[in-house]
Amino acid sequence: MAFTYVHPIHVSVCDVIQKNDKVEFTFKIFFDDLQTSMGLKPGEELPAKYSGSDQLINDFILKNVKVVVNGKVAKLKYKESYSAPPAIWTEMELEGIQAADIKTMEIYNDIMVSLYRDQTNIINVAIKNTKKNFSLGKNDRSAKLVFWPFFLVFGAQSR
Repeated sequence: MAFTYVHPIHVSVCDVIQKNDKVEFTFKIFFDDLQTSMGLKPGEELPAKYSGSDQLINDFILKNVKVVVNGKVAKLKYKESYSAPPAIWTEMELEGIQAADIKTMEIYNDIMVSLYRDQTNIINVAIKNTKKNFSLGKNDRSAKLVFWPFFLVFGAQSR
């Protein structure tokens, strides 16, 4: 008999941290929500168009998350995913952008907001000596930070 973990809330977490001069994104998404959002049932085989779960997860995040740095769309580069039931953790980094060069950053996060009315996407940012938390959902899907010449926060519900 297969066991499926059922959780009472729909939430994803995105940690944005600075490691040396790189900016890394770590996403935590409940595995069953990820499968449902991709049109799969828990335990169902991956569609043939995917070579593995890493490709499925990467495509899912790139479809639902957009990062704009200094007014230009930035590329998220996939590093790895690992399972920590009941969730999947995925690590990515901004490609070709050094933390020191970031003056503005806007993060758009649509992860599962069209699937679950109560979906909350939490973003925790810790870069350039700044720590900020955002709670995004159906009505507010982006968070904007301005680091230069001083730190400001626009949009989203900041905590």
